[in-house]
Amino acid sequence: MADTGTMIAMSKDGLDDRGGRAPGYRQITEALIADIRAGLWTVSGKLPTEAELVARFGASRNTVRESMRELETFGYIKRRRGTRSILISADPGDSFTNSVRSIDELLQYSRHTVSRIVSTEMVVATGALQERLNAAPGSHWLRVQVLRMPIRGAMPLGFSEIFVDERYAAIADKLDDDHTVYRTLEEEFGITFRRVEQVIRASAAAGPIADYLRVKPGAPILVARTEFVTSAGDVAEIGFGHFPADRYKVEVVLERGGADVDEEDR
Repeated sequence: MADTGTMIAMSKDGLDDRGGRAPGYRQITEALIADIRAGLWTVSGKLPTEAELVARFGASRNTVRESMRELETFGYIKRRRGTRSILISADPGDSFTNSVRSIDELLQYSRHTVSRIVSTEMVVATGALQERLNAAPGSHWLRVQVLRMPIRGAMPLGFSEIFVDERYAAIADKLDDDHTVYRTLEEEFGITFRRVEQVIRASAAAGPIADYLRVKPGAPILVARTEFVTSAGDVAEIGFGHFPADRYKVEVVLERGGADVDEEDR
């Protein structure tokens, strides 16, 4: 059996031997990163199974899976269905991998980064902005600018411009650094986003975007245009995410239908 690291004594109800609550996924992530940096596992080696980590931390399988997803996001491991995760880097630095299997995972970078709202303002869709949004000329939108910083590391991971249809502009008073715009829209207005459409293209950093990302003007970046479509078929939100090419990558995993396969120790 693989070495699972220093054991944490847990009782049956999920309390540790000091009476504290079972660790959340972020605490498990930090513990595993400490093990990786201590050399417990070597690059290309396999990490413990989900079952072993559940036993070690006294946490639920879902909590452990979220922690493993975060490790993959930070660039430490590669997850594969039906087998144990592989360590791919002991020190990934300022990087971010968005591994996509669902709508929630498509947007997971907002959960695994520290967001700071830079500005909010109402704008009118004319000229170049109207073309970017593919919106009705003269329509009004709430623009929210957000800087994305890594949880670990010092270099910005992204800069987002988010446009919200004026029907939902009152959301400006509800926004904060801890909640995504689309989740806040769903909670405040009772709408449901049934479809997300995203197009990613290569571009070059210019003007304020280069400054926010701390890259030179003309440096290669990825621009992700994301539309959030409600169950009624309305586009309520359009986002433009700008990511430095050397700090961000997207990994799409598509699988044919079938029953879920639990992780196996192999």
